[in-house]
Amino acid sequence: MSAARPHRGTLFLEEARVLQHTPYEAAQFILRLEAPRCAAQAQPGSFVHLTCDPSLPMRRPLSIMRADPRAGWIELLYKVVGPGLKALAGRKRGDVLSTLGPIGRPFAGHPLRPRPLLVGGGVGIPPMIFLAEQLRSRTDADWKPLVLMGSE
Repeated sequence: MSAARPHRGTLFLEEARVLQHTPYEAAQFILRLEAPRCAAQAQPGSFVHLTCDPSLPMRRPLSIMRADPRAGWIELLYKVVGPGLKALAGRKRGDVLSTLGPIGRPFAGHPLRPRPLLVGGGVGIPPMIFLAEQLRSRTDADWKPLVLMGSE
């Protein structure tokens, strides 16, 4: 029998309630979901598989942009591309979405390189925001990221 893997017990299927859904220019949205178990385990680099609408069987992978473990929410930034995300854009506060996550390996810093360079564009922006905010809040080291991002 092999030893337990460290990721066991950290992936959750939750019925996440929409707390906030904010539209921005260029068909972009920030979606805040009440997903306390996911929020408690989310790390920069994590993503969720989200059911955008009950009529669409395939989940969509979306990177987590922010998570607040104490308040129990996660935030996702996405741009409407295709029918799944178009359906997601129509979801309102109070709606419930099936959420599977957090998935993925978190970013790992290098102790000899305290100034990480974070580069992101499009769907690469949310994990960079999550990582930059986490690094900025650290008090155990002089982690000052240089962030380069671009979008429409």
